[in-house]
Amino acid sequence: MDNRQTRRDLGRQKWAAQVIWSCWALCLPAALSAQEAPSFTLDLDQDGQVQPLTDGLIVLRHLFGFSGSALITGALGENSARFEAEAIQEVLESNESALDIDGDGETLPLTDGLLILRHLFGFSNEALISGAYSPAATRVTSEAIVEQIATIIDSDGDGIVDSLEDRVPVLTLVGAARLVLTVGEDYFEPGAVAEDREDGDLTAIIEIVGNAAIDVDLEGTYVVVYSVTDSAGNATEVERTVEVKPAVEEFPVLKAAVASSSPFLTSALLGAEFDIIGAFDAGINYNSCENDEGEGCPNIGWSAVEDGQRGMVLQVEHSSAGQLAGLYIKTGQGKSLDLGRFARGKILFDVRLISGDPKMIMKIDCGYPCTSGDYPLADASLGTWVTYEVELNDLVAQGLELRAVDTGLVIWAARHTDSIFQLDNVRWQANPEGPGDGFIQVDPPGTDWVKPNAASGFEAPTSYPGYELFFADEFDALTIDTTVWNFEVNGYGGGNNELQFYRAENAYLREGQLVIEAREEEFAGKQYTSARMTTENKLEFTYGRIDIRALLPTGQGLWPALWMLGANFSDVGWPASGEIDIMELLGQRDNNAFGTVHWSESGNKAQYPNGPSGITLTGDETFNNQYHVFSLVWSETELEWLIDGESFQKFTITDSASLQAFRKAFFLIFNIAVGGNLPGSPSAETEFPQYMHVDYVRIYQQQ
Repeated sequence: MDNRQTRRDLGRQKWAAQVIWSCWALCLPAALSAQEAPSFTLDLDQDGQVQPLTDGLIVLRHLFGFSGSALITGALGENSARFEAEAIQEVLESNESALDIDGDGETLPLTDGLLILRHLFGFSNEALISGAYSPAATRVTSEAIVEQIATIIDSDGDGIVDSLEDRVPVLTLVGAARLVLTVGEDYFEPGAVAEDREDGDLTAIIEIVGNAAIDVDLEGTYVVVYSVTDSAGNATEVERTVEVKPAVEEFPVLKAAVASSSPFLTSALLGAEFDIIGAFDAGINYNSCENDEGEGCPNIGWSAVEDGQRGMVLQVEHSSAGQLAGLYIKTGQGKSLDLGRFARGKILFDVRLISGDPKMIMKIDCGYPCTSGDYPLADASLGTWVTYEVELNDLVAQGLELRAVDTGLVIWAARHTDSIFQLDNVRWQANPEGPGDGFIQVDPPGTDWVKPNAASGFEAPTSYPGYELFFADEFDALTIDTTVWNFEVNGYGGGNNELQFYRAENAYLREGQLVIEAREEEFAGKQYTSARMTTENKLEFTYGRIDIRALLPTGQGLWPALWMLGANFSDVGWPASGEIDIMELLGQRDNNAFGTVHWSESGNKAQYPNGPSGITLTGDETFNNQYHVFSLVWSETELEWLIDGESFQKFTITDSASLQAFRKAFFLIFNIAVGGNLPGSPSAETEFPQYMHVDYVRIYQQQ
């Protein structure tokens, strides 16, 4: 079963559980008092405690769909009074709505389950909520999350959640949990505030330890600890990290962290712009394992270990199999970083060899196929921390594009056999004199944009008999709506040997229009940049009428498209997912726009039509000098293409197995491709930049 279907099935189960809960609550006899009603608590195994590796783990497994012995194995306390899987599952299913911690109407493992587990491990503030609530959440602050979890935690072990039972004070930092000072800059103590449910405001008795030790003239990392104790003896503390850095800019990739009594997560070592610690491994055909400490990689693993002086650092272990594998620290989610300001600077990182081969290799990647290539390092030292400094100019000379970096570091032991090393303090450091005159500073997309002087063109109706508006984006906001649109960031070439690198920056809104800009510029090993936007996993739909009003680019080598792929594309691939091209145009024939459909026929690619098609404008009119509306009417049995309301092509969706892709959900894609097998490379006469302007997209569905 594909992941998307699994999520939908889980969603249905959660909805059903919520309905059952609501009915149960409404049907209780009025005489039953609140004190007599059974209280749901997170003490699922009834051992008198709420612990992350028993109760928290059971909740997470349940939300992932575990049942039976898989739900409870290794997750019960020593003194559990409830130890039957069926009994625990019944309690969870009967109280599903109580687990909706972020208030989005759903109970999901990677939002509600993760919030519960983090809370039980002692996470607070931003560390508690970061990346762990849904876009539809109604509770999005750490305070609201903690308050909600408190409604299902039995603090005194009496089996009842009591709003009057004693709880630890809530201690909140004033200002950020991480402050950065430059050498010589004064430190002003921001303080904290404390509130207790029974004692009230405890801010006046907060104890602060560590701020006096901050030496603003000495580079380093300092920890300030805030603690408070209420009248019942319940104590809590929070920490603030103060970094004193040199005046030259540094960009953190990986850093040591203060040890914790709770199980330590390696993600706590990551710099702010990085989301992934992962590895590539020859043992899995050079595929990756990420944020799993190497469980998915047979030949490499990593973990956080404690260094007596530094705190928690990252330890990397190579297997004895003799197969290449390397650790990387990556941005994730298709994000690339413009680090051009670090030209002529350095990458610095500390390595300590624990055992094995002292020879190390590193590189930096900048969006496939852009990379610095392998860069050999001097030998590491056994048992001693060594600071490596790598000149960025050396990596640029090997192919690194600083404006499209997606890894902060890739590193491995050269002989990758029975080697263990530790890694710490990975950072990029700018050159104090700046990037230098030799660094190419390119104006950002949109710099040369002017409103097109195009004829007004065709306008689509705003309603159709028997249809209602399902979705519309009129592009009249200040920025592109990222709850609907994704940006691809890559130079893959689209399976067509294309010449562009897709960047988010090449798509923007201007004067009520979406603008996708194709530029001629050297970037990440490519000759051109452009943008490709999708609504995958955000806006997906089945059947309807789609109207898109647009003004298209012109010139040899340009291929603008407004099209769709099946929502199961990431699971089944192309062409099994199906593809519907609402509009395509080759820039060298800017008076001809056409539509195409692709699918899999017995494992082979099939398409319709196979020859020239579409609508060809007459006279001097082109799709570049006047706006047109490109439409698709999609039903269970037919696809119909229209331009300016004129039908020019139909395709019958039969009951054959090969065409069932067109009876499932699809998502939108807008892009300009440059070069490739089709439409060929730009010529000397092709002018850049070129633009595709989209005035609006509207989707209607039958009532």
